[in-house]
Amino acid sequence: MADWHIASTEWRAAHLKTLRNERKAAILSKLMDLGYDEVDFPQRDLEVNKLEALTHEEWEQIRPTVVDAAEWMKNNRIAAEVGGRRHARGRPVYSLWSQFVAVASGTRAVYTAETAACLDYHEFLTFAPIAALIEADTDGIPAQELDPIRPGALQFVIQLRRRHLVRLRNILNGVALDHIEEEEWSSLTNEETIAKLDTIAAHLTKAVNGFWNSDRKQVEWYPYLPGPHADQTVLSPTESVSPGLMAKMLENIGKDTNTESGVVASTSFGQTGCAYYRCARCDERVAPYLSFKEMFSHFLEKKVWFDKASEAREKALPESSGSKAPIIHATLFNDHDWNLEEDIMVLDDSDKIAQIRELRNQLKAAYGRDPSDRVSQGFNTTTTSKSKKSTNNLPKRHMHRICRLCPEGFSPKPMFLAALKIHIQHIHCKGANVEEDTAVFDPSRDIAPANPWSMYLATLKIHIQHIHCKEVNAEDTAVFDPNRDVALANPYVFDVPFAPL
Repeated sequence: MADWHIASTEWRAAHLKTLRNERKAAILSKLMDLGYDEVDFPQRDLEVNKLEALTHEEWEQIRPTVVDAAEWMKNNRIAAEVGGRRHARGRPVYSLWSQFVAVASGTRAVYTAETAACLDYHEFLTFAPIAALIEADTDGIPAQELDPIRPGALQFVIQLRRRHLVRLRNILNGVALDHIEEEEWSSLTNEETIAKLDTIAAHLTKAVNGFWNSDRKQVEWYPYLPGPHADQTVLSPTESVSPGLMAKMLENIGKDTNTESGVVASTSFGQTGCAYYRCARCDERVAPYLSFKEMFSHFLEKKVWFDKASEAREKALPESSGSKAPIIHATLFNDHDWNLEEDIMVLDDSDKIAQIRELRNQLKAAYGRDPSDRVSQGFNTTTTSKSKKSTNNLPKRHMHRICRLCPEGFSPKPMFLAALKIHIQHIHCKGANVEEDTAVFDPSRDIAPANPWSMYLATLKIHIQHIHCKEVNAEDTAVFDPNRDVALANPYVFDVPFAPL
């Protein structure tokens, strides 16, 4: 009985296999009659793999489905063959490109980052003779077909490098971005052109020739600039943005204007072991530790704030003739003026870092300890009168203060009195008088567009997009209320931002 069952099972399996093979053969025959190749046969299609004989009526029913499957297989095969031939033609073209890059890069061929900044293989593929060879549907490119286009292709690569370098030189010289004096180049041989480009590149790599990127709000140097297709219209020379600052920074670290950018821009590719300098103009208790390029941005931000605050102060002076309001007549000192003799940045050793860490810990410990940092919860900051009856018995809470000596809208972000005293000492050159020089922060009064610490909706949208990964709507935001929203857990509310030690 068992042997019969096994034999029956085997016979049925063989019979079903025969049915499937006969069905496949019948469908393949009909597809070949329609002009399809055997390699395009859709072996895995459900209609093809049914376990039943194919009838004429069924074929007419399934024909559109099977033909579509065969057409899809055919198109994929052709596309793969075309891609394979294109790839085969691309190998000698890329080899040609590599040769020309080495030649066009001159004596600076070893600078791979510089080569990447100037030259783009995909742009080389747009060169008409090269594009024609790539698009030709042949199995390869014989060497004899490359020989006639070599001179023109080399000239094209040299022009790519020239265009990028001349644009950067134009930015430094204050000339129109795409301006080229053809007389300067027309009489030069390829070798002379390459040598001239080497000279321009060597000049561009000096650290003092940095570029301020207005989009990224940071300093960039050649050859660490974005590639050939980057928007160079957002670049301006650091010398025009902040004259003398870069040279002063180099002087502070013992370098001169001939120092190459790679020496000071070690963080460009995320390299480890880069130096972080402390701002020597900030109070040690709040001075940030920054990379060389970040330090430039730090001083530039301070300059922008001081210039705008000074302008606002000058505009307010005629309107307050005879007034003794401290906001108008207070000293406004630019403690980050790099033209002063003092150093602007220092590289601390471990002992100095430990000393500064202790000073910062002491400052943080003072936050909220001063009586001026605590106000009754019943105190309404928008009123000028304080009722002792209504507030004396209410619990106290932490409150931030702003500087009244700064022009309206230019006070630093709200902070505890211990940190605000540092600002008043450095910017207004006096000891802080709590009642006259500071005020409890009131968002309805103290938030102004000129204040860089205020977060308006445009900035808040960026925060929501990056942190919460969504577009902002009315339900995502609320008007800031210090009686409700100030919390110790919020790092943006209390103290001056510290860089980690």
